[in-house]
Parts: sequence; structure tokens; C-alpha cells
Amino acid sequence: MASRSSLHLTEKIHQKLGVILQRESQDPRFMAVTISQIKLSSDKSHATVLFTCYLEGVDGRSLEEPLNRAAGFFGQALGRTLETRNTPRLHFVYDPGFDHAQEIDVILKSIQKQEPPPGEDS
Repeated sequence: MASRSSLHLTEKIHQKLGVILQRESQDPRFMAVTISQIKLSSDKSHATVLFTCYLEGVDGRSLEEPLNRAAGFFGQALGRTLETRNTPRLHFVYDPGFDHAQEIDVILKSIQKQEPPPGEDS
């Protein structure tokens, strides 16, 4: 189980990095990025940032490389706001969980349209 300080740091990174993506990024695609989870290494030197993208027509997987190229910038900006001695190195990974949820929703809606409402005879 993660220590209390690790959980606290993970929450701070999640919150502050979200703000940095929204307000300090020069790439407009990054404004549609939502951080879904932060996984901090046991020594707190590396953080894996799982993200999704809600921008219409943009595949979130295509943002993984640009985000990782800008990871140094995000790390520096994060370091200015965190109150820690060291800032973890960031590694961005696309989280397909939202895509799966959308696919399941579409399937459930199509099934719902096919079935008659309960209590109706067909």
C-alpha cells in the first residue's frame, strides 16, 4: 500500500499538472487532455501520467508523443508549484478506459433500442 505522503504527492501532482496543461501549455490540443491517474514510483523519482482526450476528431493516442516531448516543460512548471525537494520525471501514457466506456455505452443503447419496454407484448 502506498504511504500517506505518496498519496498526498500523487494528488498534488494530479491537481497542479491539470492546471498547467490548461493554462500554461502553448499547444491547444493539450487543453482537451484530462489526467485520469498518476502512478508514482516507490522512490518518487518518476511519475506515469495516464490521460484521456475529449477533443472531437483527435485520437488521444496521437497526443502521447507530443506530451512526452513536452514532459520537461511540464516537469519544470510542476517543480515551481510543488513544495518538494525533487520533482518526479513525467511520462505520459494514453488511458483507453474512456474509449472502452463509450463503446460499452453505444452497445447498451443499441440493445436497449432492440428490446421492447417491459410490460409490452410484441
